[in-house]
This record gives sequence, C-alpha cells and structure tokens, in this order.
Amino acid sequence: MRINFIIILSLSSLSLFCQNNSCVDFKIGEFKFLNPNYSEWTITRNDSIQTEINSKTGVEIKSVIKWKSECVYTLTCKSVSKPELKNAIGKIFEVSIIKTYNNGYTCISRGNDIQLKDLELEMIKTK
Repeated sequence: MRINFIIILSLSSLSLFCQNNSCVDFKIGEFKFLNPNYSEWTITRNDSIQTEINSKTGVEIKSVIKWKSECVYTLTCKSVSKPELKNAIGKIFEVSIIKTYNNGYTCISRGNDIQLKDLELEMIKTK
C-alpha cells in the first residue's frame, strides 16, 4: 500500500511540472507552417499586426490581428504585395486555435469568399 501511495504521489508531482501551453503563448512571435505545401511562408505577429512573407515568391501580406478570446482571433487583410491578390484586402479571416503543444499549435482558419473552405493548419513558433 505504501508503494502505491509513493507512485501516485510521484506521478502527481511530475504532472505539476509538465509544460502546459496556452494560446497566449502564441499571440506574439515568428511562426512556420508544418505542412510542406506552406513551408515557404513565415508569419511574424505582434500585438496588432501579422505579416506573412513567402520566401519563394516574395509575396507579402499584412493583416490587422484582433483577439476575440484567448484562442480565437481575426485577421483583416490590409495590404498585399501582389496586384492579382488585391481582392483579399478588407477580407476577414477567423482563426481558432484548437490544440496547443510544446512550441506549436493546431488551428482552423474558417472559410470565406477568398478561402472557400475551412483549413486545419499546424504551426510552430520559431522565435
């Protein structure tokens, strides 16, 4: 009985020291997509602006970020460096972080008239 108590106590203590990320950990920083289809994109986010840069094509997208809750935010596209993508300006993208882990998260970007279907994406924080 005593050995069971020690094991339970040890496991309880270990769980207190496990890292538990919250969405707040991902509000500011630099990020990359884990999906190889988006690997050339780098996202830089501060408290009010998100900048997405494609290292392959040079496309740059700037959006205003507004946090609706700890894990839900909207991006309102303010500028796009490629003229053929100008129809994205003013469009709002809603993103929900559905899972966090070590140095990354999984999110769903809700569809709209620019992005026709919901996208589930995994991102890692690089800085």
